[in-house]
Amino acid sequence: MNAQGVLQLNQRLHQWMEQYNPELEKDIAQWLHKHAIDPPDDLARSFSLLDEEHRLLQIGVVGRVKAGKSSLLNALVFDGHAILPRAATPMTAALTTLTYGETFAAHVQLYDAADRANIEQNAARYQQRFKEEEARAADTLRQRRQRNGQHVEDEQFRTDVYKAARRALQGEHTLVAAHDQWQSICECKPDLNTLDRQLEAADANSLARQLKEYVATGGAYTPLTKSVDIFLPLPSLRNIRIIDTPGLNDPVQSREERTTVLLKDCDVVFIVSPAGQFLSEQDIEMMSRITQKEGVQELVLIASQVDNQLYGSDIRQPTLNGALDKITETLSAHMIDTLQRLKIQHPEIGGTFDGLIQNGAGKVLHTSGMCHSLSVRFDQQQGWDSSERKAWDNLQSNYPDFFTPDHIERCRANLDLLANTATLRDVLENVRAQKDRIIEQRREELIRAKSAALEAFRTDLLTFTQAKYHEVRNADIEDLKAQRRKLDSLMTVATYELDNMLGKCIDEFQDKLKKKLSKQLDSAYGSTSSSVDSAATETHRKKEVVRDSMVAKFANWAWGGGTETHIHTEFKLFWRKVYNELEQFAEGVAQNLKDTSGALTNLFREQLIQESTGVARRHLGDDLDAALIIRTNQGLVSSFKLPTFELDTSELRKLMRTGHHLLGSEARDYLDEAQHRLEEFKGEANQQIRQLISEIKHSLPSSYGNAYFQSMQERITQLEEQVENNLLTLDRLQRMAKALEAL
Repeated sequence: MNAQGVLQLNQRLHQWMEQYNPELEKDIAQWLHKHAIDPPDDLARSFSLLDEEHRLLQIGVVGRVKAGKSSLLNALVFDGHAILPRAATPMTAALTTLTYGETFAAHVQLYDAADRANIEQNAARYQQRFKEEEARAADTLRQRRQRNGQHVEDEQFRTDVYKAARRALQGEHTLVAAHDQWQSICECKPDLNTLDRQLEAADANSLARQLKEYVATGGAYTPLTKSVDIFLPLPSLRNIRIIDTPGLNDPVQSREERTTVLLKDCDVVFIVSPAGQFLSEQDIEMMSRITQKEGVQELVLIASQVDNQLYGSDIRQPTLNGALDKITETLSAHMIDTLQRLKIQHPEIGGTFDGLIQNGAGKVLHTSGMCHSLSVRFDQQQGWDSSERKAWDNLQSNYPDFFTPDHIERCRANLDLLANTATLRDVLENVRAQKDRIIEQRREELIRAKSAALEAFRTDLLTFTQAKYHEVRNADIEDLKAQRRKLDSLMTVATYELDNMLGKCIDEFQDKLKKKLSKQLDSAYGSTSSSVDSAATETHRKKEVVRDSMVAKFANWAWGGGTETHIHTEFKLFWRKVYNELEQFAEGVAQNLKDTSGALTNLFREQLIQESTGVARRHLGDDLDAALIIRTNQGLVSSFKLPTFELDTSELRKLMRTGHHLLGSEARDYLDEAQHRLEEFKGEANQQIRQLISEIKHSLPSSYGNAYFQSMQERITQLEEQVENNLLTLDRLQRMAKALEAL
């Protein structure tokens, strides 16, 4: 099939869906998402872009928030200078594109009036939903406390209700993001009439200073910035366009939508994954989606922040090269194993990952934006920030023979070894040199991927239509009524066993949650606690002084005696390092525990479907249709709204300070407060784990059996109505199938 054939098939399928929307309305969304089916205009645009005569090579840079994407680009494009500000939170990260231009310039795209109205509307919906969840949580908690003989209303009660409502809404990402975004917009209150969205500068550093107002943490207009297009007269950007995305876990929906659209048109994708959490579920999901659904074949996988992995007891080696080799070998083995498993799970991927697997057999590509910055600015150490100073201190302390200040060239060579920038530039230059081949291959793969997706989509629709046809055709009204009567007679015993099954599954689920979440929390706490302590340095200087007495002064004059030793202690704390560690702990723990609880929840749902189907089949036997039993279980379990993990990190803002470091009592007070805050975070996380586990039972029906049989009876009733009008229903379904086959 050629591009025109793909576009025509896509157009015909959308016309078919529009014609038979009443039959498909409840089920079509899952298949559209499953096969990444594009609207006709979007797919036509993708092919049109590939056919442009002077098309730029589109290079996407993706990864989780704080994976080191901006640091990597600063190293590759700007020689290590911080032109692209590092955002502290997902909310302050802007979608950024880098393109060649004759002058240093930028175009800032802000949320327009329609965007802001939409954000405000969703923020208002969040508030309404929050009130509803608060009322529901209050009723549940009040009943629980009454059963336990506790006081009903107190400060802790209100706190628990608030937190329960927050957790209940965590899954509604659009509303949560809108609420947070609208708060930020209201706080900044910019004068939009005087805002200049076109920026021009004499050099990259001047442009970077202007950009801070739009994209950096604390920037006057940051909450309103949707995207930034930067134009630079740099040879490294000729014939290419680099797309720096906010992050795979971007909470801002409108920005995420633009990211998704841009990534669809990428010819090459650099996937940046932190060496400490290499190839997460989010990374793997992204790799799978862009290769299978969008036909992207050129992937470059990079392990970032590799310097953070040098200090573990299992990594430490006599030489820096030895430690780096051990890290990259471990990462390579993990990458190869992960990609091979992904190929087995998704055979349709074919040989897409073969290149990564073969190249990874040696060493995985690694980088450290921090080390590149230290190397480039080694002669400007007075300008290093606290994070850079701490990174340098760690390297000196752990590998003193390789980072001796007296040997500047040796220091730079070893920093460059960790940064690995030259290798990555070669990779970038290589894909640029192969632009024509990559674009042509991209076009072929897009045709293949979309053709396969459309055919699989049509197959699913045809299977659904045919199954529905046979179900209605073979059903008998009297038989359906008999099934309902049979259902009533079997309900009592089956309900008892289904309820026991639910209790058993819940117990196993709660046990797994407690063990895995607690283990993750303890591990993260221990690591962060050590890093916080290591951010402080204490130096002691001895000084001989003359005692304050006439005898001592005479002795000192006569023979140099009369002195005593005073020890001066300087306690220095790099507060930014502590703040970053706490921030990463709070956000990392919240995200990791949420991901883990989500993964375990999915397993729980699968187990519930499997177990409940087995129980129902044993009791209902051949008296009821097996497909009906399975669909009822799947529909029922998917409707359960289970609680998710959420950790409030707003208190962290109180630890913000100015300057590079703190001294003396101020430093000790800050460290005490930080350690206290860390303990609070851990305590809050532990409490969240306990509440998450205890709320599971309250989130599920009190009787699985009753809910199951009620759902099955509703399905049988619906089928009875269709059978009573079977001539019209069958004719309609038959025409649906014939039209679909003819496409």
